Amino acid sequence: MFPGILLDGRYRVLRKLGKGGEGEIFAALDEQRRCEVAVKSQFPRTFESTTAYASAALPMENELERLQFMRRVPGIPRVMGNGHYGRNRGRYIVMELVEGLTVESWITDHHPVPAAAAVSVVAQLCKILDSVHDEKYVHRDVTAKNVMMQFDGRVRLLDVGISGVAGDINDDPRGTPGYAPPEQYDRTAVLAPQVDVFSLGAMLFAMLGPELPYSSLEGPPDATTPAFPKGIRAEMPEPLRSLALAMVSVDPRERPDGVAEVLGYLRPMLPEPGSPASPKATRPDPTAPYRLGLSVP
Repeated sequence: MFPGILLDGRYRVLRKLGKGGEGEIFAALDEQRRCEVAVKSQFPRTFESTTAYASAALPMENELERLQFMRRVPGIPRVMGNGHYGRNRGRYIVMELVEGLTVESWITDHHPVPAAAAVSVVAQLCKILDSVHDEKYVHRDVTAKNVMMQFDGRVRLLDVGISGVAGDINDDPRGTPGYAPPEQYDRTAVLAPQVDVFSLGAMLFAMLGPELPYSSLEGPPDATTPAFPKGIRAEMPEPLRSLALAMVSVDPRERPDGVAEVLGYLRPMLPEPGSPASPKATRPDPTAPYRLGLSVP
């Protein structure tokens, strides 16, 4: 796929935005609705056989199915279309375009972020993930790279490509190192919302600390391994520190029971409606939706 191509007589590809593990992301103009959209396309064919190239589209087919199941989830970009392109019939999905920057980029610009901003990001994600879990799915890839922050401070959760059905056996042991809990690599484990709880805890440390939990280990942690064997250097108030450490426990049973419970702990730490912005507020400012009374997912 390349800028200038017209997909299905409707979507004019404008520019490349980036790429992930399973495809490239482009901005395109929906010439019917006169608005910009995001297009996720299968990587171009290289030396694969026709059969192998068609099989390589299966992850995108699965992602499309999951996105359609999650269409009622606020905070997940909406699917607007899908189809095939080019002589080799590459697969593509058209989605709502989220304007803003990744939380990964935002962290790089402001690290360590103010504690109130970190709490506001995770609280918003808790609301999104609560709806994902209500749909009986586990996201499995909640990372700073897969979260977009809009310019008004609201966040959106992207990339449901490796999400799985809660209660199923984990037959796809993949994840992002540092954010995926140990059981996500265990083919005998049962998928549960505590997977996403761990990832949210890791994100707190990504925003407020110098390293991710267990990152200094040479092998997988066991139930007695501390998340930070050399001690925690994260700039966290004590209630938040205790919560974050519980969220990244090796044993899922020692984590909060779900994202609703995490949100309950975070609520007292959120900015009050009508409170002023901090002089050290980041741009974008994820506390703004709470301070200004904006609806969050």
